[in-house]
Amino acid sequence: MVSFTIDGQTLEVEVGSTVLQAAERLGIDIPTFCYLKRLPPLASCRMCLVEIEGMRRLQPSCATAITDGMVVRTNTPLIEETRSSMLDMLLANHPLDCPICDKGGECELQDMVMAYGPRKSEFHDPKRVFHSQDIRLSPVIIMNVNRCIQCQRCVRMCEEVVGAVALGTVEKGMDTAVTGFEGSLASCDQCGNCVEVCPVGALMSFPYRYKARPWDLVETDTVCPHCGTGCQLTVGTRKGEFMRVRSKWDEGLNRETLCARGRFGLDFVSSSDRIKRPMIRRNGALVPVSWDEAGDYLRRRLSAVEDKAAGGLASPRLPNEVLYQFQKLMRTVFRTNNIDCSSRWFTPFDALGPLVADFYSRAPLDDVIANDCVLVVGGNVTEENPVTEYLLRDGARRKQTELLMLATRPSRLDADARVVVRVPPGGEAASLASVVAGLVAAAGQALPVEVLADIRAATCWPRAADSHGADRLANALMESRSVTVLVCVDLLRSPAARATLQQINNLLQVLRLLGKGPAMQFLFDRANQMGAWDMGVLPGVLPGLQAVADDAARTALARNWGAEIPSEPGVDLDAMLELCVGGRMGALYIAGTDPLIAYPDRDFVTRALRAADLLIVQDTFLTDTAGLAEVVLPAAGYGEESGTFTNNEGRIQKVRKFREPVFEARGNLAIFAFVAALRNKALPSSTEGEIFGEITWLLPPYAGLTQEGLGADGAFTKVVPTPRPGEFSAPPPAPTESDGLMLITGNCLFHNGYLSERSEVLNTVANDPYVEMSAQDAAQLCLSDGDQVVVRSARGELTAQLKVSRQFPKGLVFVPENYRALRLNSLMRRGEYPCPVEVEKVHPTLEVDSTRRIWRGV
Repeated sequence: MVSFTIDGQTLEVEVGSTVLQAAERLGIDIPTFCYLKRLPPLASCRMCLVEIEGMRRLQPSCATAITDGMVVRTNTPLIEETRSSMLDMLLANHPLDCPICDKGGECELQDMVMAYGPRKSEFHDPKRVFHSQDIRLSPVIIMNVNRCIQCQRCVRMCEEVVGAVALGTVEKGMDTAVTGFEGSLASCDQCGNCVEVCPVGALMSFPYRYKARPWDLVETDTVCPHCGTGCQLTVGTRKGEFMRVRSKWDEGLNRETLCARGRFGLDFVSSSDRIKRPMIRRNGALVPVSWDEAGDYLRRRLSAVEDKAAGGLASPRLPNEVLYQFQKLMRTVFRTNNIDCSSRWFTPFDALGPLVADFYSRAPLDDVIANDCVLVVGGNVTEENPVTEYLLRDGARRKQTELLMLATRPSRLDADARVVVRVPPGGEAASLASVVAGLVAAAGQALPVEVLADIRAATCWPRAADSHGADRLANALMESRSVTVLVCVDLLRSPAARATLQQINNLLQVLRLLGKGPAMQFLFDRANQMGAWDMGVLPGVLPGLQAVADDAARTALARNWGAEIPSEPGVDLDAMLELCVGGRMGALYIAGTDPLIAYPDRDFVTRALRAADLLIVQDTFLTDTAGLAEVVLPAAGYGEESGTFTNNEGRIQKVRKFREPVFEARGNLAIFAFVAALRNKALPSSTEGEIFGEITWLLPPYAGLTQEGLGADGAFTKVVPTPRPGEFSAPPPAPTESDGLMLITGNCLFHNGYLSERSEVLNTVANDPYVEMSAQDAAQLCLSDGDQVVVRSARGELTAQLKVSRQFPKGLVFVPENYRALRLNSLMRRGEYPCPVEVEKVHPTLEVDSTRRIWRGV
């Protein structure tokens, strides 16, 4: 610690602290333009100059480290004159178009001039003009370079935080201009973080341009619905109509950053395919009816199928309160534990349970990735969780955290990683097993004698094919004092998911025995997947991750709910669909999700849904699954009801309502109460506040939390240790390599699931549906980037544009899962992942028009 004096106040600060950081702690205001907390200091704007005793010139407070005994003054006549002069120079060429500038009313330059600026300017020359018209750099970003004050925030944010390097500068001195490559941002992430950090109106959001002024907007702080990172965002509405999204400087784990989906993808709330009224099926077609008519019809049908099994599937995008009430409805009213929350992959909770109970770190991601070493297993963080990628990059570049990557697909983080190991889909388990073996061999007698024999017995197998890569990972982990493992949920798509999770458990146990203090978190691609698990939307788990077979837990819940809970664990979606096909499923209740487009076998899920005696779909939008339903109930969507999400960190955050439900949609909780009443049952705790209170009373991880206590940054749920023996699992055999091409899938950068495809703005920046493969495979098949190709499996085919990537692994084909029109799951067979495919070019065929002969590609 060092002691110094600032404006007559003495303060002790950590070594390396800057004058600006110390002033902020004391509430002393020092103006800045180029400074941002998460960026290295640039000290170019000269607005933060201060006087330091013993130094002849004023010093930039953002870049001046405090030394012991330093005396600083932040507000003297010389400083005031200097600030005024700097602003006078900025205004000399700044256009005076505040009345039409989108930044008017929230412009930092306006604020600075009001607080520190000159009352008159000595500059009388004509203002410099770069362009007479604004430049549209991309579908979502437009630039007025004449307003730029050269703070370089946008350029540095793009390069150092986002990692896109889409913006740069040209020319020098007063002629310096910020621009994209060849005046375009065609290759950028379109995240709009450059717009957010721009202090003036140089960079603007095109979708929001000229729509409203800040004082016209009603702003609501809420949480992004697109992935599990849990970014805080502020939604602006005008007369109930969605206008824009912005982020705040000091709230949430994301602070001022968002990805393209979060900043520009919330206009899906205004999508035209809303379900307007309840519908029932008559003569093979869905017919709109009143809620009373729908209730009468549903009462009769529920009564007719009550002797058969029932099942429920709920979306992990729904709030905790809705998910909790859904599983309560299924368990107490429908008398079943057949409940699931994923339609894309099987959830092996027997392997997940030990990970969540023993190693999951419900702590800030910033702290978790502050360990010496971070191992990312599976997935593509760049495209699944972009803001998490920003934090990982920041850790690697500024905090010297070592990044280790073990995945099938390449990602932008590979450039910042110390070790990158590429594995075939499903090969993660074998590679991790080799890493564990390498750790055990390197550790030798450092491991406790009593467990060493068990570990060696479980780690005796042939090494994985890429043993060199596994050795490099093992060495890096062994050299680190503390380790974090981040697990992408793409792993759960593979039939080898259980084995992979078991090997992750082995790895974490060994790291713990070696004193590495391992932390672990999942990187979910759905906003409330962690909450769905915590709320017990699983066949074998009750709320609070307590086993259905646990008599004490089940009895305690039943007593509070006033109804018995079935004692037998239920079945997951896959088994529920089997029940449908076998004619044994009475009522299948689907809330907020679309298995017909997501389940990895379209033919099978179509047959199953059609075979269910009664298919009830409760949703906001008219999905493919709703098109097969017998009863459709219109539900409030995102932003139309309040609740909470639990993000990847285990942080519970408020999701706030910012508009009213449209048409005849009702809140999800009201619909559950409506359905329960049709079975002559009542659901206790029917409002969002009452259910939140019940959750915090009955679920150990949420104990003691209050809605008032969920501030701007939310609050963390608790780790509840569950004593269990530390068992080591033997590894599976390495996956057999295929001679042909194998199809894998996942999310792309601009879309997440199928909700974001309803965003008109995102659809303007997203690529058309594409097929990605390696340059080697493309050359072998005589294909070129941009070709239209057919991807064909034993089950079906699709046509899309080819994207050739030099980094993509040979033998694999990637098609994003996010495009409904592709019907990607038509190519897949349940239990088979990756899927064998063939790829060939679409050849033009000659078609004859009545007036002329033309070529068309078919």
